[in-house]
Amino acid sequence: MHLPLYLPFTFIAVFLMPLTLQGAPFVPKDDAVIATSNTKLKASLSVEEIKNLLDNSQFSGQSERLQGALKTHLVKLYQENPTSEVSYLYARILQKEHLFEQAINIAKEAIDDDPNHVNSHLLLANIFMTQGRFEAATKHCISLIGLVSTLTASTCVLDIQSQHKNVQQSYQSLLKIVDNKETNLATKHVLSEMSYRMGHYKKALSHINHIKLSNMPVSLVVLWADIQLRLNNSEHIINSLSTLVDDNTNLEDALLLRLAIAEKDLKTHGQKWQKMMAERVSLREIRQDTFHASELAKYYINIQPNPDKALYWANINWQQAKMSMDQQLLKDAQAMPRGKL
Repeated sequence: MHLPLYLPFTFIAVFLMPLTLQGAPFVPKDDAVIATSNTKLKASLSVEEIKNLLDNSQFSGQSERLQGALKTHLVKLYQENPTSEVSYLYARILQKEHLFEQAINIAKEAIDDDPNHVNSHLLLANIFMTQGRFEAATKHCISLIGLVSTLTASTCVLDIQSQHKNVQQSYQSLLKIVDNKETNLATKHVLSEMSYRMGHYKKALSHINHIKLSNMPVSLVVLWADIQLRLNNSEHIINSLSTLVDDNTNLEDALLLRLAIAEKDLKTHGQKWQKMMAERVSLREIRQDTFHASELAKYYINIQPNPDKALYWANINWQQAKMSMDQQLLKDAQAMPRGKL
């Protein structure tokens, strides 16, 4: 779910580190910056400053900047004074690194300290939903009742319900609650994503098409691009995403992948984005970087077809994330023709 001021929920690419991988998974060092940036952190940051930086990291070109440095600050704050807010922020950092069990334990500490800590309930619901632990996720949504609006709590519950029950029923229930009124970005995102999964691509676009891409979190930009691909609007994707950030080397893997797919579909725009994505894939594979297993599987399905590699990464992704989109990715990889590349 994508609840404003809180952690974005549905369609976040979060993956657990599988224990069966050959080679150690890549984890950023404390001073590492995955994407290039001229931004540096000052030596001391307040809790509010860290929160603002984490919130900004939801947007395009920002999601992997300063991850290690922020973690260093939060580890220090957590050791010195583990308030509910500090614990929550530290759990968010751990979630971004896909250290889910550690994130769960620390988010629970935040709730032990403050049972009404909304963000920690949302974070735990998010992690449990990604893991396919839908009952546990729903309990944290229910804990929000009385703390947030009826719409926010309902969006949380119905988003999870749509992942393991009837998506059409969940969609209609949420529409009824919205009742044609102006709603928040979170609910628009969830309605759009449900419509996409049902194959109603124009309806999916209608829920979010009035929002500027620069104001969307990365997860929503990815959904927008996937909808445009389904509607055969590849040129629109290239025109829009290629100018989304000043430095395209900072583009997230998921966005770079959509640019590469759109470029390949058009066949008239050269191979700029495909080459950039190939370089990114090579780097991820060298590092055994399972953070991006979903993008790697999609790359070997859509850009450089390779059934064995597609299935390898789709299986890793399935070990980590068990939502409906992850199940479909595994099915797509399994369905690729084998015997020749």
